[in-house]
Amino acid sequence: MRVRILAAAAIAAIWSMGSASAQQPIVIGVSTPQTGPAAVASEWEMWGANLAVEEINAAGGLLGGRKLELLVMDNKCNPSEAVNVANKLVEAKVTAIAGAHCSSAHLASMKIVADAKIPMVTGIASNPQITALAGPGRNEYSFRISPSDTAMMDALGIYLGNKKNFKTVAIVGEDTDFGRGGADAFKAVAEKAGVKVVSTDFHPQNAPDFTSILTRLQQRRPDAIATFQLGGDSVNFLRQAMQLGVKIPYTGRIELGGRNQPIIEAGGMEKSISAWTYNATIDAPSNKAFVEKIKAKYKSEPYLQTWAGYDTIRVIAQAIKDCNCTDGEGIKNAIKKMSFVNVMGKTVTFDDHNSAGRFVVLQTVLDKKVGVADIVEVK
Repeated sequence: MRVRILAAAAIAAIWSMGSASAQQPIVIGVSTPQTGPAAVASEWEMWGANLAVEEINAAGGLLGGRKLELLVMDNKCNPSEAVNVANKLVEAKVTAIAGAHCSSAHLASMKIVADAKIPMVTGIASNPQITALAGPGRNEYSFRISPSDTAMMDALGIYLGNKKNFKTVAIVGEDTDFGRGGADAFKAVAEKAGVKVVSTDFHPQNAPDFTSILTRLQQRRPDAIATFQLGGDSVNFLRQAMQLGVKIPYTGRIELGGRNQPIIEAGGMEKSISAWTYNATIDAPSNKAFVEKIKAKYKSEPYLQTWAGYDTIRVIAQAIKDCNCTDGEGIKNAIKKMSFVNVMGKTVTFDDHNSAGRFVVLQTVLDKKVGVADIVEVK
């Protein structure tokens, strides 16, 4: 009798341990620039990521009731810091990683996550090299849900070529993988569109004064200025342009709306057109619901980073559900096979370069209001 009691107790203990294990949270790492030049954009990203986690957990979690949790670390939009963060997230044995927001940070992290066999998904980093380096026979663990700078500039180039908006454009970009990658992509399509690039200026991140660049632009008087800058620098550049009386339309990857809304309302960005990945006015039921939730919680429309944070977490969660697993290889394989409906109501799949960035949103400013000129599907 004693043996039976002990056996029963042991079995009960094992069941208890198994039940406790089943309820352990599933942890997704987030590599994002909480400080530095993209700190505000990182905050917007976290609005979306946190909302996705709240919704998933409210619906019962994953894999039989396990809650989703985020382990968020600051990469400062710096490649060296991003490497440190990637290593720490690997050591923490996270299930997958959302990151790394900035292109330089993402590129620096790619080998680390591949060696650790932990999938990393971004909806923000746009440098074309991420596409070139990802996929079978390359880096199988790096994924992107947004279009690259090349894809966005291709869509923008076709639009500019058809509409004949600008004959001459000057380029201004930050001296980073994002800035140079975007500038190179724009140059490649400008000639096909019949647009002449009259100058190219690069500046370091967190540049305090753009007077010399803006003075040269005033003298050249291009039809438009194509910018490739993160939020802080972009805001400073535009404010200084307004102070100096520069009223030239903008193009490239300029943010229309957001923190630049006061400049739009003052008439400083009229007739601008930008290649973007998301717009809060997109007329889809899922997007309308998403916008209302973000507005209710944060008193703001969602931005492209908000959408990216939201759908990145949802992609990872769907992969965990599809493979019924939390191991990196299983999640990676599930992402490659999945058909995903993004918040804009578009169904996408991942190609041979692990990219699901199929749609480019072309935004314009007319009569001091931001609108969507077109949503272009790219190959």
